[in-house]
Order: sequence, then structure tokens, then C-alpha cells
Amino acid sequence: MTITMNNGQFEFTQTGDGIIGLLAPVYRYENGEEITLAQTGEGIFEDENNRVTFTAEKKTDRLFYLHRTWINTASHAVKIQTSFRVKTGFVPERYLIPCVSANGNEFGRGGEPKGLTRDGKKWIFGYDRTSLPACTLTENADFACALFASGESDVSLQSSCSLTKNEDGTFTQEILHPVIESPVTYVNRDKYGPAYETWIELAPGESFDAGFCICVSRPRWANYGAADLCDEALAMLGDNSDLIVPADNVIWDRSIAFAKSLITDYKGHRGFIIGFLPDGKGGFAYRGDTCFELAWCGQNILFSRMLIEDYAQRGNRESLDTALEILDTRASLCTAENGLLAAQLRDFENLDGATADTCNMGYGAYEYLRCYVRLCELGIDKPAYFEAGKGLCDFFAENWSDEYGFGKQWRLDGTLIDGGGTIGGFVICAFAKLYEITKEEKYLAMADKALRFYMERDVDKFICTAGALDTTCVDKETSTPFIISGILLYQLTGEKYYLTCAEKAAYYFTSWMYHYDPVYAPDSDKVKYGVCFKGLTSVSAQHHHLDPYGGLVVPYLYKLAELTGDERWKTRGEMMERAVMQLIGDGELKIHDLLRPVGSQNEAYFHCRWGFEDREKGVINDWLVAWPCAFRMSILSQRMHPDF
Repeated sequence: MTITMNNGQFEFTQTGDGIIGLLAPVYRYENGEEITLAQTGEGIFEDENNRVTFTAEKKTDRLFYLHRTWINTASHAVKIQTSFRVKTGFVPERYLIPCVSANGNEFGRGGEPKGLTRDGKKWIFGYDRTSLPACTLTENADFACALFASGESDVSLQSSCSLTKNEDGTFTQEILHPVIESPVTYVNRDKYGPAYETWIELAPGESFDAGFCICVSRPRWANYGAADLCDEALAMLGDNSDLIVPADNVIWDRSIAFAKSLITDYKGHRGFIIGFLPDGKGGFAYRGDTCFELAWCGQNILFSRMLIEDYAQRGNRESLDTALEILDTRASLCTAENGLLAAQLRDFENLDGATADTCNMGYGAYEYLRCYVRLCELGIDKPAYFEAGKGLCDFFAENWSDEYGFGKQWRLDGTLIDGGGTIGGFVICAFAKLYEITKEEKYLAMADKALRFYMERDVDKFICTAGALDTTCVDKETSTPFIISGILLYQLTGEKYYLTCAEKAAYYFTSWMYHYDPVYAPDSDKVKYGVCFKGLTSVSAQHHHLDPYGGLVVPYLYKLAELTGDERWKTRGEMMERAVMQLIGDGELKIHDLLRPVGSQNEAYFHCRWGFEDREKGVINDWLVAWPCAFRMSILSQRMHPDF
């Protein structure tokens, strides 16, 4: 597809139905009066107080860059908000505001922003809520049109976005300057505050400049207009290669120290507790005393594999002994007779009455099988670890549902509690690994069946849900198992379908990755502690904060680059890796006057007006949870001993 611009219209060589029009600029005064400028020349718009000029440059066959200069020609100062709008010439079938709204967030019981309007007024979201600045995307089977701010300057970057569905079914995509959030601001989970508005102030003769990008393509897969958008934005907005992080060996040593600091006792049995919170006395203490999670936030099995690797690489026998003790405990005490795995160590006290989710069980079983294989390589036979993974797979093979797949939540006696969401995809990883070990076709058949089910029902629609276990909404975490299992199955079979599944899921996941670094006040945590948000990932439509979850998928993005020959996957992996290696406790790091334990790292970065209603954005939290450490160690482990 190629595009040209004639008299403010973006025309496609494919078909005239794809014309996208540049609408006349609009501005609004404080009193609410909205004024449209008249076109007086090619790329020139004016009224008695303003003159706006546009220039356009074709960057690629899919990307146009537009530059706008807005001049106050009045004899008095003005205080305004401006709008840049384009109108689709095609009727979209779906829309996306990255990290905010997947086609209106129809899935989910939460209070996250829904639809295109609230109380009859159009939604306007600040640029910093979206992984591409002020981005909106509309698409059908033939066309995808995306609009986003160029980020060439702080003034250009600090913007907002909105979408309007017109009476004829077309959409108007809009970028506003400066930052506006209306008609209300999403300030915390399921909670809203007043609208937030800022203004551009121009003295007589003063001007401001802003850049915009329009990306138009034919979706390479249905519902995947975001794929070409992410490729173009990656080249346009650049990477974070100027971010300097510690050397691998330094990070490994600090991470091992933190992992071991999490090890504590629960009724005579040791495990990795979930993390640390401020103790109110100037230090940190364990959060509670009963949360030793199999996977998800606690990552007891992945941590154990990292201790095994510490032994393999460093000869640390104490690390190995600790890992085996923890793995033995979970395998013997926390495995139900039917094969289901307890999510929590404490569940051994009442296995039949306990419940577990398929994220914890599926990824836990996958890591159990990886531990088994690695130990075999080291001459240590632990069949109980193999049986833990196999037992879970055997249960789910017998309890597959053509309606809900593997489901979400189960009681350990085998009773389904909640079948909803995409989260059951985590079990596929265990099936793929089990097939690799056993070569039994029934496990490949089950992995294939489940992968096709979840892909066709969810991932192919560019929607993944219910894997961020503290929400029930559209999220990014739940796409992870399809990247992992797609790559595993492709390597085992050579079937191209599996590699395509991995690519689709990876595009979905990386559409949540921040491709730019938003602007913050000098006294914000973000600026004060020198954190780069580019490469971090937004959590979900219900939780608008950033985290280092990308650490889990980094090794798979590197593998995807190798398998596809597309170096952009390597670039994305490197961006995420650098981002997740920031702000790791070194024994001297103090944040909020609290000395952080060696190897610790906080979970959340509040990048927009969400999470702290009484503070400006850019806040770093003090929840030093286990999983960021485990995930970044898995990157280093994969470099030391490549194996999935």
C-alpha cells in the first residue's frame, strides 16, 4: 500500500474508499467557545486571531509525518486548546486506544473507561496513558489508520487523544494540545475524579509547533492494524539505547541476594515470600507471613530454578540445596491427588478446600518441568518435579472444555469455579514442554487444540483477558503464554502456524510497551531518581500504571528475532531488558528516605494521573514484590544457559 497527500486528503492507491481527510484545525477558549479555522491556502488555515500552517512528509509507504505551526496573530494574548483531526473515508470495524480501550473494553466487570463516551460526552485521554503518545487506531479488514503525536519536543508530546464515531460509521481521530482528561479523570481502580485541563498561552506573535504521525496500512492479519503501527512507531520514536544499566554479573549477584532475602518459614516449611513493604519505622518488612505463591507474583518455582542456575554457573551448593528443599516441599505437600497444584504454600493445610488459578498452576507446571530438565543435565534426578508438571497436564487433558478451555479458577478437589478469560493459556506452556520431554503425541495434540482455541477466540481478536489476577479486564499479561507456547511448538514441529501465533501474541504484548518517555515535573519521583519509562509496559485497562513485566518475555522476543529474521523483535527485547534492569537496590539506594534491600525493585511506576489522587504523576511505589527479580534473572539465565 502507498499513500499520497493531495489538498489535505490522504489517498490510497488500493481503492478510493480508503481516503482519509485532514479536517480544518479547531481551537477552544476557556469559556468553551469552539472555533474552526478557514482554509486560505495549501496547508494554511486562518481566522482573525490565528494562523496555522501544515507541512507533510512521507516517511515510508505507511507513514506520514505532519508538522503544524500555530501563530497568535492577534494583538492580545490568548489562552486556548487546539485540535488536530483526521476523518476516515472507510467504516472501521474496531478501534484501539493502546493501554486504555480495546474496542470500548466490552469485556470485564470493572469500572475502567468504557465505550467512546461517558455521560454523553466524548472521552479525552492524556497522551501519557497510551503506549504511543496520544494514539488512536481504527481498522477494518482492508484499512488501518493510526494517529499519534511525534514526540519531537515536550510541547508536541504533551497532548491528548479522542475518538468520535460519525453518523455514517466513519471515525474522527483527534489529537488535542495540551493535556486534557475529560469528562472525568480515571484516578484509581474503578474510581474517577474531576476533569483535568491545561491550556496553551500565546503572547501576540508567539507560536508553538507540534508534530503528528499518520500510519495507514492493510492489516497483515484481521484485527492487527497495530502490528504495522508498532513497527513504524518503533522506527519513528527510537529506542532507549542511551540507558545505562549494571553489568550482568552485578545484577545476578544482587538478584540472588534479594531472592534469598525472601526465603522464610511457614510452619516448618521454607519458601519465597511475596515481598516487602515499608514497616513504618524507616525500613522494610515482609508483607504478611502466609503468601508464598507458586508463580504469578511470588514465582517460587522460577526462583528455585534460578538458584539451581546459580549452582550450575557459580558452584554455589547452598543455592542448590535451598532450591531442592523448596521444590520438594511444593511437590510433596502442595500437589492434589488429581494433579492440580496449590497456588500457595499454606494450602497444604487444606488441599481439597483451597483454590488455584490457571496462571499459577500452568506457569508453575512449566517451570517445574524446566527444573526437572535442568537438574537432569546436572546429573540430579528429581522425578517428582516431572510428575508435578505431568500431573497437572493430565488433569487438564481430561477436563478440557470446548466452551471455556482450561478455565480460570479451580478448587483443588477438581471443581471449576470460574471459566472466564484467556488466562488458561498458561497451561499450554506446560503441555508444550511435556511434549518436548516425553515426545508423546497426545500432549502435542492437547497443546495444539488449546492454542488454536484461545487464539481464535481471543488473541486473533487482539484481546487478552483476566490474567492480571487482581482485575477482570483486558490486559497484557495474558498474552504471554501464547508467545512462549508458540515458540516452543514451532521449534518442536517446524509448523509455521505456531510461529505466527507467537508473532501475533508478541505484537499484542508489545503494543502495551511504552515507545517514548513522557514529560514530568523536576521534583517528580521519575525525574528525581532518573528512571526511563520507555520499555516498561502498562498493566491493564483497569490498572493504569507501568511495570517491569516485560522481563518475562524478553528471552522469547530474542528467540522470535532469531526465528523470523526480524531484528525489530531484538530491538524490542533490548528496550524491555534495559527498562527492567533499572532501580535495583545496590545497598545504597534510598527512595522516599527508605534504604532499599540489595536486589529489590518496586513493582509500579505511576506514569499518568492514576493511583495517587493527592500527588502529581511520576510516582514510584514502595512495594518490593518478588516477581520483577525473578523475571530479570530469567533473562540472565537464558544468556548463561539457552533453554526454554
